[in-house]
Amino acid sequence: MKVFWISIILLAVTLSGIAWNYAYINNVANEMLSMLDALPSVDHDTCPSATSALVDYWETRADYVALSVSYTVTDRVSEQAVTLAACAACGDRYGYRTALALLRDAVGDMRRLEQFSIENLL
Repeated sequence: MKVFWISIILLAVTLSGIAWNYAYINNVANEMLSMLDALPSVDHDTCPSATSALVDYWETRADYVALSVSYTVTDRVSEQAVTLAACAACGDRYGYRTALALLRDAVGDMRRLEQFSIENLL
């Protein structure tokens, strides 16, 4: 009977860990998407500082996200965030818009891979 209760406790701990992970990854993705939506045009004076703030936000959370999300996705987010900041710093309009679109896609992939769904369970 002790083994049954220990199994129930372990199951509860595991399920709460999964729920916490789901919430954390989605909160990071939501915050990054809202930061991306709030970015000014590359011609604006505050664009380099805003993109640097986005990179700083990601870098403080990337290690925790990497515990759950695959390396390729976290690496894509890191690369596109740095590319976005570099394009903003030098005023490259086309590179900025491309990096913005690719970063938005990578963050969407990060979120999609952490959803509760049948395809993620299989």
